[in-house]
Amino acid sequence: MSYLVLARKWRPKLFKEVVGQDHAVRALKNSIIEKKLHQAFIFNGTRGVGKTTIARILTKVINCEKVIDGEPCDLCQSCTSVNENSSIDFQEIDAASRRSRDETMSLLETVPYMPAMSKYKVYLIDEVHMLTKESFNALLKTLEEPPPHVIFMFATTEIEKVPATILSRCLQLNLRSVKEEDVTKQLVKIFDEENITYDKDSLNLISKSANGSLRDALTISEKVISYCEGKLDKKSVQEVLGIPDDEIVFKALEILKNRDAKGLVLFLNDLNQDHSCERLLDNLLNLVQKVSIHQFSENKDSELDIFSDISPEYLQFIYQIGIDNRQYFNSTADPQGLLSMTLIKMVAFSIDQKKNFSSFLDASDCIEDNAEFIWSDVFIKMKISTLLKQILFYSSARKKEDNIFISIQADKLKRIKEVHKKEINFSLNEIYSSSINVSYDSNLELEFSPFFKDQATKEKESNEAKDILSADVGFKKISSALEINLKNINKR
Repeated sequence: MSYLVLARKWRPKLFKEVVGQDHAVRALKNSIIEKKLHQAFIFNGTRGVGKTTIARILTKVINCEKVIDGEPCDLCQSCTSVNENSSIDFQEIDAASRRSRDETMSLLETVPYMPAMSKYKVYLIDEVHMLTKESFNALLKTLEEPPPHVIFMFATTEIEKVPATILSRCLQLNLRSVKEEDVTKQLVKIFDEENITYDKDSLNLISKSANGSLRDALTISEKVISYCEGKLDKKSVQEVLGIPDDEIVFKALEILKNRDAKGLVLFLNDLNQDHSCERLLDNLLNLVQKVSIHQFSENKDSELDIFSDISPEYLQFIYQIGIDNRQYFNSTADPQGLLSMTLIKMVAFSIDQKKNFSSFLDASDCIEDNAEFIWSDVFIKMKISTLLKQILFYSSARKKEDNIFISIQADKLKRIKEVHKKEINFSLNEIYSSSINVSYDSNLELEFSPFFKDQATKEKESNEAKDILSADVGFKKISSALEINLKNINKR
């Protein structure tokens, strides 16, 4: 038999094998035991936490010939056919590649037919949020009143993109990110069975790098095992994953503590290119977090005591700069340069400067509550996304006390979702330094929109430029000469 990757080989086949999702497993097992089976389920969670795995186990148990305490027997023909992906009564569909209305309608045409061998026909649609609006609409009626022999199961990583009309027809199960200690326990079990040697530190590094995804932990393990030839140790895992050693992270915080600019330059010059700059910043922020908690804790940690004299305010300052700059690692072509500028900012930019700068920005961006309301001026100060800027550019608004009424064309108003409204509300609250209630309608008065003012400003600037040119003696000579030539051309 060909090699089977760890994530597939150790994929749970029973509810009791599922890691870190006890709340969901318990709810499903109880519904099976009490014979209260819902017509549709939706599993929500980040990647690699067991969404489709739990859905497949649930499929087995509802069609199993011998259910034992809410668990499938995993031996009958129905269970083995699901394990082998050969069941004709179980369809697993990838919504990312079959998202159109026509494909959904083709699927729904098979719903009325009775299952061939099992009690229920099960349709599992993975990444259901990828379906088009038309596909969701096609599902609605069937999902509300499905035939008694059909059960729908959906899995998604972005449940906010699934329409509320679909969610209201499903039993929703939110799966959590798997805790580091649960990931570590599972890795110990797997490595022992696979005869892989390891130490505690190497397991902790893999578990932490997985970010709550057990599948990611096993995928990382595959890479590390290949590199270490089945003998894992902390140093090798750090080399493979680009994780900096604790000494480097401690040294970085020591430099920040002493505001040692020369030491920072030497530190950056000596920085190993093999280390991930993003991971180094992450580890530094984790250390700052531990030190902050340690300062308010009664427990003593000899490693962290050396940083006990750093002020809590400065620790918060470092943490805020790191969090703000971390988002740019996904788009930068020079991660080491970004890390360098982040650390330099932490050393060179003092807390007092930050306060003065922030207060200056706040003062310039704020509007007094009793000031005259001019929508175009408010619009310029708003810190919102480009999409919202484009939409609100063609809007008008009026203010009454703490209420702002924004008017937009009906077709553009449909494009503003709930998340966009929150963004607008947050921006207006910052500008007025108070709680603003925002409502929307389609009674647009274009002459009061930022677009109209922009056009008026451009026209005014154009007229002023014409007046200046018209008064210029040199321009008059050139224009009169051109006018004579044009008249001659027209005569010919």
